[in-house]
Amino acid sequence: MSKAKTVALWIVSGLLGAMFLLAGGMKLLQLDKVKPMFVQYGYAAWFATFIGACEALGGLGVLVPRVAGLAAACLSVIMVGAVYTHVSHHEFTHALTPLVLLLLLAWVSYVRFQGRPSANLQ
Repeated sequence: MSKAKTVALWIVSGLLGAMFLLAGGMKLLQLDKVKPMFVQYGYAAWFATFIGACEALGGLGVLVPRVAGLAAACLSVIMVGAVYTHVSHHEFTHALTPLVLLLLLAWVSYVRFQGRPSANLQ
């Protein structure tokens, strides 16, 4: 991998890690405000706690090279859900942020998995 690509990967990973640590942490610290929003979208209140924990842990995982690809892939699933939730509620402008994050996470996951040797299936 080129030096520029490595630097870009670390910058994007650092920004994604900080963003998800902040987003997950805020969900966990302000559950009384977040749970009603999840219920309004049709999800169970406990789901806010689950998503907050997943985002915080995924934010840490994106910063650890050994698990960064898996963490980015898992966070991508959450962002697909966020995009779907906003689009299905006709909040198209709110869907832009998770869509951009989804694209960045997919790139990080792709680059991290690209450098790994394939498992020998024989």
